[in-house]
Amino acid sequence: MQGCNRADQLHFSNRPSCHCTRRFSRPRWNHRTQRPSQNRLPLLQREFALGGLKHLPSWHQLNGKLAFDRWKSEQIATVRGTFQAYSYPPPTAKSPIFFFIHGAGHTALSWALVAEKIKDFAGVLALDVRGHGGTETEDDHDLSVETLVEDLVTVWTTKFHAGWEGGVVVVGHSMGGALAVNLVLTRRITRLVGVVVLDVVEGTALESLAHMEVILRNRPQEFETPRHAVEWAVASGTIRNRQSAIISVPSMLRCDGDTGIWKWRTSLEKSKGYWKGWFEGLSERFLKAPANRVLVLAGTDRLDTPLTIGQMQGKYQLVLYPEAGHAIQEDQPNRVAATLKEFWDRYGVVEIKRFPIPIRKQPA
Repeated sequence: MQGCNRADQLHFSNRPSCHCTRRFSRPRWNHRTQRPSQNRLPLLQREFALGGLKHLPSWHQLNGKLAFDRWKSEQIATVRGTFQAYSYPPPTAKSPIFFFIHGAGHTALSWALVAEKIKDFAGVLALDVRGHGGTETEDDHDLSVETLVEDLVTVWTTKFHAGWEGGVVVVGHSMGGALAVNLVLTRRITRLVGVVVLDVVEGTALESLAHMEVILRNRPQEFETPRHAVEWAVASGTIRNRQSAIISVPSMLRCDGDTGIWKWRTSLEKSKGYWKGWFEGLSERFLKAPANRVLVLAGTDRLDTPLTIGQMQGKYQLVLYPEAGHAIQEDQPNRVAATLKEFWDRYGVVEIKRFPIPIRKQPA
């Protein structure tokens, strides 16, 4: 048994943690021979000009200003399983809480940079949904909308069983956006202020499912170390922000203790039966969500007919990030954080301060 060094997953030491002598199957990312196209990715050409990443630092050391000193990692035990969660405590008892839900194959750490930017005015709760990251349930393969939404409700009520004085904003990316809409429609999140959906539209999502199997077959299935997975994610454009990739990608992997190979934690191929259920009817449900609505997209060409009509009728706020890829919150964390701050400033709970009115004495 080769085993895996957990420290290599989190801190990216220069010495590889897994030494495997058997021959790897394909497809597999080879950082020595597979380079990004010079024409298509000129920036990455410079990034990897010396033959790939020689080493990646601990994500705690990426930036002197990037200190996740209050970022709390915890295992939330519920009757439905044990859920890996990350949170920032609210600054005050009446501060808002942003409930982040990640996309298929990703983890809660895809929100890490956004959460760090908003922690000064809001609390944060982000968790790995069933079958992802560090979450463990009796049936990790059940990724139906109904099951995942019930998981979210259970975790929320377990974490905030006494209720919350401030407002709540549910934010979801891709599959997580669909879950966010369905969660809001249950009306089981109290003091709900809004729902923010990132880069998921029913029409384009359903159209893209025809190509999803090919995409999954062509991506590498195994890596020597998490460092090589990070390199592949950035070079392929899956995640365009190297800082975020260093934080989030290792949590998307698991090491095979027998072979020492790192593989994807979530087998998206096995979830094929749930893909349509995630997105069918999403546009209409989003427009009926009983909360303020924001849709963040990488381009207007992704709007389908119901959302185009709804946008012209002013039923939701549309925000565009044309520079971002699909993983908007990872590619543009500063802009996403600014959008969330603007959203709260516009729609958040406002405390009305009452000032005493002086009574003018009548002359005797």
